[in-house]
Amino acid sequence: MSRRWQRPLLWAAVAVVLGATFAAYLSPHMVVDLASRVWSCF
Repeated sequence: MSRRWQRPLLWAAVAVVLGATFAAYLSPHMVVDLASRVWSCF
């Protein structure tokens, strides 16, 4: 893969991950479940 296409593909992947993360926070149940799982580690 040429160097010219690596940077735009990396930014596109970052944008997709951030978009999925923000979309997941639209569900309050998911946020509470995630917080409970993180808290159970302590």
